Amino acid sequence: MPSIHALNDPGEAWISGDRMEAYVRYCLVKNPGIFQNHFSESLPRMVATIPGQYDSQRGIDVIAVDGHRPRRRLWLIEISRGSKMGAASVKELLNRKYAGNKAQMALEWRRAAADLFLTRSDSTRMLETLFDVSGLEREDLEQQFEDYFESHRAAVVVPAGCHVTGSNTGLQFAEDIYTFNWRFARRPEER
Repeated sequence: MPSIHALNDPGEAWISGDRMEAYVRYCLVKNPGIFQNHFSESLPRMVATIPGQYDSQRGIDVIAVDGHRPRRRLWLIEISRGSKMGAASVKELLNRKYAGNKAQMALEWRRAAADLFLTRSDSTRMLETLFDVSGLEREDLEQQFEDYFESHRAAVVVPAGCHVTGSNTGLQFAEDIYTFNWRFARRPEER
């Protein structure tokens, strides 16, 4: 695994297509203190992040590994600006067909999205970067991913003031929803 002190994201070679997702990935490595949950706890500093979508827009927004000791943890992170609903901004964690009609961020959704990510043609190189290993057979890489997946953490990152809704997600809303302030998080028509 990369050193926590390097403060460079080895996964930055894989660019996030969305500006906010790219910024969140940058801050997860360089400045994780800007993300606060309801209890004013910050996300941990990540040592590596990769985009986890299985196509250009669907799936896990960010797959990351933190610097937690004695064993680092895998994080599956959803990032959203939310949708404008009246005067508010709301992120709805809707049911997804590919996950057996389970809600986005539910454990079943995370499993289905992770499985789809593993079908990407570049997922081997991405996992090598995430886990800072090289030369492993694909089977061994997938086993390492599964070992980390068993104890992974999930989080949703939204701009301050964005409300998150969803049923049966498995998330603890006070602990697993993180907010931050960023001027580009609002849609252009709201600025």
